[in-house]
Amino acid sequence: MIINRYLNREVLTPLATICAILVIIFAGYSTTRYLPAAANGMMTGKTVLVLVFLKVIVALEVLIPITLFLSTIMALGRMHAESEIIAMEACGLSERTIFLAVLRISLLIAILVAGLSLYVRPWAYEKSYWLKADAKINFDFSRLRPGRFHEIGASKDVIFLEQFDQQNKQAKGVFIQQYAGANRKITYAREARQTSSSITGGKVIVLQDGYHYELKENGGKSPLLHFENFHLSLRPKPIDSIKYRQKSASTISLAGSKSKSDKAEFQWRISTGFSTILLGLLGIPFGRTAPRQGKYAKTFVAVMVFAVYYNMTIVAKTWMEQGLVGSFPGIWWPQMILVILLLLLLKRKTSGNLSA
Repeated sequence: MIINRYLNREVLTPLATICAILVIIFAGYSTTRYLPAAANGMMTGKTVLVLVFLKVIVALEVLIPITLFLSTIMALGRMHAESEIIAMEACGLSERTIFLAVLRISLLIAILVAGLSLYVRPWAYEKSYWLKADAKINFDFSRLRPGRFHEIGASKDVIFLEQFDQQNKQAKGVFIQQYAGANRKITYAREARQTSSSITGGKVIVLQDGYHYELKENGGKSPLLHFENFHLSLRPKPIDSIKYRQKSASTISLAGSKSKSDKAEFQWRISTGFSTILLGLLGIPFGRTAPRQGKYAKTFVAVMVFAVYYNMTIVAKTWMEQGLVGSFPGIWWPQMILVILLLLLLKRKTSGNLSA
């Protein structure tokens, strides 16, 4: 049907445009979070790009529904403002035609969002956790910026370089603090360079002409020891696994879990598809405008509605994780409120037509 293709184009065109803009904005924001780590030598530029890409993938489960919501409002708002809806109704097309067209689009988008949430989201989180863990233990000594304190590895060792000769790959004035339980090991060397161990193959720092002592928990300290050459490994054993997190767990494992946090994460994932459909349909009443009211008269109100709804879903998920609510209503009560709002707005239009 021609009218269906026309409505599809009017909704999907701004959807693609708005989504691309939001992705660019979000990617820029995410980049600023990781740039300091890259500037300080804690991450490579490639790692930053991959992490930003993964963050964008995770964010799509939120960006796509809000984009569908706004694009539906913009498309129908323009058609109402330019009297196209009136012309369609004069030709015998009812509100039901528009409703079904938006519903079909929402269903297709909801399938995409559900796939992202159920399968791509945990994969992206797991990949990002591995990258961050790997970046902590596989740092490059030559990338560290002099004049700053750097926290290295999961053991939270601290290293400070006064100067670094990029040509010779050698640092001068090196301060290192390590933790051994509650005790702190302090090492200072006049020069240092990074090399590979002939035994383990791991990266080690060769310290030259320095001193070493230990501050003990009881307030005492070991004798000050001078060394000519000292090989120090700041790299812990290779990571075999990462800490369990609900966001990176598979959907199947979450479905059979008894943990409150796992149940909340599972409900969040399966709710995104339903939210997408509801937001797409909610764009119909918010897209209604009078001929002289303007195309985007209700856009600001719609954004506020989405902001309130999204924050309610976050609160609902937190309450479920903390055990304040059970599996029902779980995180479904914001969707229930959205359904009620949608029915009220649609009924208001129907009542208006009957009274007219």
